[in-house]
Amino acid sequence: MVTGAASGIGRAFAQKLAARGETIALWDLNEEGLAQTAASIPRARTHCVRVDVTDPASVEAAAKTTLETLGNVAHVIHCAGVLRVGPAASMPPADYDFMIRVNYLGSVHVSQGLLPQLRDADGGATFTFVASVAGLRGFPELAGYCASKFAVVGYAQALRGELEGTNVDVRVLCPPPGDTPMVQQLESLPPIYKLSRMFTADEIADAGLKGIEQRKWLMLVDVGSKALHRLGGVVPGLVDQIVRIATK
Repeated sequence: MVTGAASGIGRAFAQKLAARGETIALWDLNEEGLAQTAASIPRARTHCVRVDVTDPASVEAAAKTTLETLGNVAHVIHCAGVLRVGPAASMPPADYDFMIRVNYLGSVHVSQGLLPQLRDADGGATFTFVASVAGLRGFPELAGYCASKFAVVGYAQALRGELEGTNVDVRVLCPPPGDTPMVQQLESLPPIYKLSRMFTADEIADAGLKGIEQRKWLMLVDVGSKALHRLGGVVPGLVDQIVRIATK
């Protein structure tokens, strides 16, 4: 099951899973985008559901209809997310609220709605949260987005601990900036984006699937993200300086 499947990284995951012969449930709020994704994988067995991840009742209904249509969900890749950028002190409160409701609470609702099915899955089950490198380090002009993705990473790690010893394995993918509709629609890019090239949705999905197969808990896509994350744990002051220079 792939959320956020109407475009971007979610669509790329769906296409790659379809090419492997998987049966896929596609969830998104955007019905037109869902139809376009389904049309791009005509030979795959798919089931499209319009769902609002900020609404627990909508998620519960989607989980029920998916179960009735395709059977038990065994693997989830949760890509649904939104992005707003701007200075922390002047970003509208509604933007902070929107990102928390979609990115963080949406992750909670989807996991709660699908965990009963994952627990009942034959063999191993996985739940992969798609967060961001912005969920591992705060960056200027991304305060609200970072906060929402930090929450996703923390929630995923806590859930992983609670599910230890069960058949459900929790993962988190933290990609760098992606050349996706979510980013393309921004009026201007945050200065920190100068630190990395824009990765395609296909590249991010490929890295995610590879990481899932290798049973990695925290999945990073590129060398730059891996280096920045490692440096942050050893010499955080150096990372501060790199960020400071990149955002001048």
